[in-house]
Amino acid sequence: MRKIHLLPPKIQGQTVAFEWRVEPATTLYARTQFTINFPSSVDLSRVPQRLWWDLLILCLHAHWLLLRPCEIHLPLKLGDGLKQFWLRHLQNGLDTLEAYGPPQKDPGALGITIADGGLDVPYTTVAGSGYGTAFSGGKDSLLQAGLLFELTERPLLVATTSPMPPLADHITARRRQVFDAIQTRRNPLFVETWSDFRSIWDNSFAAQLGYRLAVNELTDTFLYTSTLLAVGAALGATHLFVASETEIQDSKIISGKIVQHSHFMYSAATQRALARLLAPYGFQFGSLTWPLHTMQVQQLLWARYPDLCDLQYSCWSVPEDQATCSQCEQCLRTAVTALASGDDPQRMGIDLRKVLRFALTWQPIEKRADTETLPQDDAADLLAAHVVDAIRRTSPDYLRRALESRPNGRSSPIDAFKDFRTMRNFRRVRDRVCQLPEPPHMGVREAFFDWLDADLRDALVSIYTEHFPLEPRDRHIGSYERSQALTTRATASMGS
Repeated sequence: MRKIHLLPPKIQGQTVAFEWRVEPATTLYARTQFTINFPSSVDLSRVPQRLWWDLLILCLHAHWLLLRPCEIHLPLKLGDGLKQFWLRHLQNGLDTLEAYGPPQKDPGALGITIADGGLDVPYTTVAGSGYGTAFSGGKDSLLQAGLLFELTERPLLVATTSPMPPLADHITARRRQVFDAIQTRRNPLFVETWSDFRSIWDNSFAAQLGYRLAVNELTDTFLYTSTLLAVGAALGATHLFVASETEIQDSKIISGKIVQHSHFMYSAATQRALARLLAPYGFQFGSLTWPLHTMQVQQLLWARYPDLCDLQYSCWSVPEDQATCSQCEQCLRTAVTALASGDDPQRMGIDLRKVLRFALTWQPIEKRADTETLPQDDAADLLAAHVVDAIRRTSPDYLRRALESRPNGRSSPIDAFKDFRTMRNFRRVRDRVCQLPEPPHMGVREAFFDWLDADLRDALVSIYTEHFPLEPRDRHIGSYERSQALTTRATASMGS
């Protein structure tokens, strides 16, 4: 039984330090402290003191699932209602995590207790009514930024730079270019924060325990949510959003438990439970992209916001000196979605030669031995099916013109030969995928409209239905109801 002691957050100038103790020690952490640094434009005195405690718990709580059995000790007074909220929210996470891990000796047993103290830090309401989104430059946050530019006045964009070695995606020149360009092309209230949070853990710790995911897949968005909330509180933005596409909302009942996508850290069930936790501050927290499939997010971004779409920065495997790796499934999906829509992925820094060479080795549908697939597997197969569809819809003539439109064009016979080989690769890939089944009809999920921010809902629905058909409600009502059930379970102890 581990004992985890949370210590009071400390504010020194523009830096907030978070610290805790773990007894006995664990190899999960290289160190049990992290900081978040804010620019001078963010007045930290306007952030409610109570909120810093919530952000500490928010960032750490998913780790407790990996450190079970454990006792959580904190000096802050929570009360039974909030303790039950966190325990039930953690139970929601455990029910999913166990499905993606090894067989458990005592399946379903949470093994976490919370002991609070007598420190009474009251809630205070945040002043303001502005809108904001967590921003990374990925297609989801870029679309949310575009929607907020269209529908609100000078939205807040909060970027969090937190490198996680050996990945370089937070330190590339391309990322800096995206951050600079969006401020030049539009007029956001742009804030970048810095944190060492993603460097303090062993990212393979969950895999060492037998789980099919890395530690950052359990916790990243809680850091991005935390910095968004702190900056929003300081600058008066209370309608705050973290992107979450519709595939993340899919779930199944397995062995009597609701099992979500493995990225449940930003599912609607999780986000809407946290919205209830944050309501006493006056926050309205959620996502603008719940009703949209991943492919629709990019399609809408490129169709509606042509002055922003080329800033899309979605490759996690990107080398430090490049804009994309151009040799992963994410880059392939990004490239063919743009090509099928009549756009040029080279505008985002994608190397068409490399990405189509990778496509030769890409396996669209993974053969699975499981008789019952998990939501993450179903989502991966659906994404692959839509990549296949995009490849089929891409004209070879259009691809040839895109290759010829590179800044240096065909500057040498060697370039011409490389383009010839790229076209040959594309035809081989296209011939192969044309033998696969058609993907299912893809519409926006009408039931998920219910969850959208009340002040923006009508405008968002109008935009989404202008670009996409509605998916029949009976095809997704089960996911909607299971998500509702998870949120209700987590928040039942908090009253009306």
